Amino acid sequence: MERLESLINFIIKELVDTKDKVSITYEILDSNVTFKVSVAKGEMGKIIGKNGLTAGAIRGVMQAAGVKDKLNVNVEFID
Repeated sequence: MERLESLINFIIKELVDTKDKVSITYEILDSNVTFKVSVAKGEMGKIIGKNGLTAGAIRGVMQAAGVKDKLNVNVEFID
C-alpha cells in the first residue's frame, strides 16, 4: 500500500506547481482501493489534461501498479 501511495504522490506532485497543496487520501474496501486526489485551485486542469488523457494515464499506471498486490485501484480527482 505504501508503494502505491508514494507512486501516486510522486506522479501528482511532478505535474503541479504548488506541491504543498497536494492532498491524497485513500479508502480500502476488500481488494478495492480508491485514491482521492485534491490539488490547489486552478491546477486541476494539469492533472486532468486535454480530453482527460493525463487523468486516464494516471489511472492506468495506478491500476497496473495494483496488480502486483492483487488490488483494484481507482483514482478520483476532487475539485
